[in-house]
Amino acid sequence: MNEKNIIGKILIIDDESINAETIMDTLEDVNYQVSLAAHAQEAKALIEDQSFDLVMMDVWMPGQDGMSLLEEWINADFSTPIVMMSGHAEHNDVVKAIKLGAVDFLKKPLHDILPLVRRILSEQVFKNNNSGSKNSITGIDFDAPLKVARNIFEKEYFNHHLQKNNYNIATVAALAGLERTTLYRKLKDLGIDKNKA
Repeated sequence: MNEKNIIGKILIIDDESINAETIMDTLEDVNYQVSLAAHAQEAKALIEDQSFDLVMMDVWMPGQDGMSLLEEWINADFSTPIVMMSGHAEHNDVVKAIKLGAVDFLKKPLHDILPLVRRILSEQVFKNNNSGSKNSITGIDFDAPLKVARNIFEKEYFNHHLQKNNYNIATVAALAGLERTTLYRKLKDLGIDKNKA
């Protein structure tokens, strides 16, 4: 995979290799970089060595289970979003995982995983950008009707990401959590030239 086109790094922790590899194939097809860990110890070693944008972790694993690893990481102020997964989770497991700090809980086998991953990662980008206030919204008249203000914001948002990502539509669509066709339509409606590169 071309390093320049990577749009996010994801760690999948699951002892069921078929499930982990299926998710990995889906995500790598759209330029996410995926690492696999079969158990908690392997995951901890990977986390020590590199940073990830998202962790997807099975509840039931040999050795330390996913729920106690989630609790351990959250207590250690682990800031990467964690999604828990299970093929046979009780309602109590879901509630416990969310209370501990997981951003979502998925039932295996997973279907249509891309919209979820895109949503979580775009929320992270938004949170990170706002925490340091390095990107400010300019030129919006807050007394204007919402639709007008939203169009100004969206135009600035998409122009920013198109320039930053060398006008790569697939990358910008992934960052925005949109399908490519929806993004094309939005750019046309906003009068943005998508072919400047």
